[in-house]
Amino acid sequence: MTPPAETPKNRSQQRSETTRAQLLAAFRQSFLDKGYEATTTQNVLGVTGLSKGALYHHFRSKVEVIEGLYEAEVRQTIGKAVEGLDPNDPPLGRLKAACLAWMAEAQAADVSKILFEVGPSALGYEAARAIEDAISLSRIEGLLLDAEDAGAVSLDHPKLTAAMLNALVAEAALYARRSGQDVTSQLASAIDSLFASIAVPE
Repeated sequence: MTPPAETPKNRSQQRSETTRAQLLAAFRQSFLDKGYEATTTQNVLGVTGLSKGALYHHFRSKVEVIEGLYEAEVRQTIGKAVEGLDPNDPPLGRLKAACLAWMAEAQAADVSKILFEVGPSALGYEAARAIEDAISLSRIEGLLLDAEDAGAVSLDHPKLTAAMLNALVAEAALYARRSGQDVTSQLASAIDSLFASIAVPE
C-alpha cells in the first residue's frame, strides 16, 4: 500500500510537533538541572535557538509548559509499564504486572524528580494528581472490569477500587524514592490483598 503523499499541511504539522517536543525536552532538562523556579524561558530559548513566537505558539506560560511536560512524563511512564504485558494473561495478572513495572519505571532518577518533585511543586498536588488520574485511572478501571467480566472479581464500586489501587502504587513509589528502599515485594503483597478482597469465592 502506497503511503499518503506528504503535503505542506503535513510538513507544517510535523515541524510544529518537532518544535513542541524540542521545547519540552529543553525545559525538562532545565527543570532537572536548575529546578522549576530557576528555569527561565530566555535560557531555554537560548539553548534551543527557537524564538519566543515558537514558544508562545505552543505554551502561553511556564505553567502550561510544566503541565504539558508532566502529562507527557506520566503517559510515557505508563506506556513503558504496559508495553511488555502479555495480552493473553488474565486481566488481574496484567494489572499487577503493570503496577509493579510502573513503580520500577518511576524510580529512575530523572523520571522520579519530575513525577514526585518538580510537577507537584509547580502545579500543586491536586492539579498534578488530576493529570495523573485522568491518564491512569481509566486503564486500571478497564482491567478491573475485564476481570469482573471474566468472573474473577465482584466490583461494587469500580472507580473507587481503581482509585485505591492507583493511590497504593503511587504511595509505594513515593516511599521507595524517599527511603531508597526496594518495596516491590511489599507492594506486590498489598496488591494481592486488595485483589483478594474483591475476588469471587471459588
